[in-house]
Amino acid sequence: MDNLILKEIIKLNKEKKSFCTVSKIDDSHVEIIISDKNDKSDMQKFAQEALVSDQLIIVNYKDNEFIINPYNPPLSLIIVGAVHISQYLSKIAKLLDFDVTIIDPREAFASTERFPDDVIINSWPEDCFQDIKIDNRTAIVTLTHEPNLDDPAITYALNSSCFYIGALGSKKTHNNRIQRLKDLGFNNDQIKKVNGPIGLPINAAKPNEIAISILSEIIAALRHNNFLNSELRDDWKLR
Repeated sequence: MDNLILKEIIKLNKEKKSFCTVSKIDDSHVEIIISDKNDKSDMQKFAQEALVSDQLIIVNYKDNEFIINPYNPPLSLIIVGAVHISQYLSKIAKLLDFDVTIIDPREAFASTERFPDDVIINSWPEDCFQDIKIDNRTAIVTLTHEPNLDDPAITYALNSSCFYIGALGSKKTHNNRIQRLKDLGFNNDQIKKVNGPIGLPINAAKPNEIAISILSEIIAALRHNNFLNSELRDDWKLR
């Protein structure tokens, strides 16, 4: 591979940009395609397919076979609320290669003793979210049951490009949350992006089981095209 291409790959990785390398299957020449959803070209479509699946693909295009190799920045999970579920959720997320950030102003809960491998921010969401990088590889979860902690985080998330928003709470709690979001000026389509009650409905009862249901829903949102804009979530029999 050409040194200039290698340098560009290193640069794009440091900048945490999504891109693909493209080469003919019988040719050593390599090009780079940077993710651009406004670009409607065929090669950009192939690149988006590879980036969404996070897997190398081989495509036939104009009588040639091309290898399209995706490079995505790390997935990140922001957890608001250093509760018991958060400890399990963080550990499982790490196994799936997420970078995890814990946000909670309560230092007794959000401590290195309880979250030794995570970034910990002892602050209120409204005071720190503007300093955190949030993009379309970011999932945001609120687990406190406290509107003064959860609502500012959800408000910020709804105005961001994150791919998943989830909030812990019963149907009654979520209905109250929906009304508060409406009072803040969010419309139904925006509010629908908030997954609540959080997690896939697998009858999870214990904190570790709830954490699994949450990560499962996050992966579904990441991998299932238009998951959040479909009726799939509402059609689960157990919800």
